[in-house]
Amino acid sequence: MARPPIKALFLDAGKTLLTEQDPRHVIYARLAADFGGQEDPEATLESMSRAFAELPQIIEGHFRFSLEWFRAFNARVLGEQGVPEARWDAAHERVVEVFEDPATYRLYEDVLPFLEGIRERGLIVGIVSNWSERLPALCQGLGIADLVHFVIASADIKAEKPERECFHRALFRAGTPGEETVHVGDHPLRDAKGALDAGLRAVLLQRDPESTVVGPEDVTVIQGLDELLPLLPAAEASTPSV
Repeated sequence: MARPPIKALFLDAGKTLLTEQDPRHVIYARLAADFGGQEDPEATLESMSRAFAELPQIIEGHFRFSLEWFRAFNARVLGEQGVPEARWDAAHERVVEVFEDPATYRLYEDVLPFLEGIRERGLIVGIVSNWSERLPALCQGLGIADLVHFVIASADIKAEKPERECFHRALFRAGTPGEETVHVGDHPLRDAKGALDAGLRAVLLQRDPESTVVGPEDVTVIQGLDELLPLLPAAEASTPSV
């Protein structure tokens, strides 16, 4: 039996549509030095990894990736890099400023051609990402907000991938059932498996050709968004390929 046609496409943000100009931990290390700490990217990366693993999803009522959740995250990471406690608040404000600035990021080269190409397909397109509430403004600054129908940040809806609620909220915005919706992202658990568990179809994007990350069985794997466009139905097509 043929699968129903694709009517909506969800896209992850980080490592799918955009990435930082410099690695995130390098930026954090530089900011730590600016506020009286040490500039040690490797130690900063270790601190960031521990903080993400150990801090709870909700801190004093603030959901993960919200700006106030990041206040606690930044205090821990920057504090471990030697930033004096008296400067934590100022350092946090500077971190927020840097990561809200579109100049901190770059779009992958295939993003704009892809988004412009799918506009002709008649699909509903949304960006769905684990991000702060400032993601819509960042997408606007990067010139992609007007090429999609909506932008959902996990901090806004208080649900994050791979939780089903995050995908179901996106489906509600799109007005499409899961079997007619494809989610594309770079993470095998948060994006691919999370989408499948929520009843969507999934495509795993692995931009690094040497990546050894293995996604769920039977999930289409691509190395660039230009590979996805031919798999999506044309405007009059009735049977998708993914």
